[in-house]
Amino acid sequence: MRIIPYGHQWVDENDIREIIKVLKSDWLTQGPKIKEFEDALCKYTGAKYGVAVSSGTAALHIACLAARIKPGDEVVTSPITFVASANCVLYCGGKPVFVDIQKDTVNIDPEEVKKKINSNTKAIIPVHFAG
Repeated sequence: MRIIPYGHQWVDENDIREIIKVLKSDWLTQGPKIKEFEDALCKYTGAKYGVAVSSGTAALHIACLAARIKPGDEVVTSPITFVASANCVLYCGGKPVFVDIQKDTVNIDPEEVKKKINSNTKAIIPVHFAG
């Protein structure tokens, strides 16, 4: 059986040096390097604010909180992804609504999304499959 790899990180020697500096500092979390990263990311993207979190799951959860997803709300997403795309909705009491994918892109089918939108739909979490 051929297994599709989940992902691969690219870490160079400079990354390793910077990580060692942080590990030797008094700040493993929320220290000056986090602020430096957030500022650099904002500058790069042109965003006014940026918040570094521990994972994509945490980022999606915060996005649902910011969107004020609550019980009774529906959020359209794909089941062909990591479970966080649905769990972030469940964490807020909402209901994930799954839509089918396009065979050629493996991304959610916009026509299927249209069919699922109703008065309870509060958001769509599109998934760019495999990055």
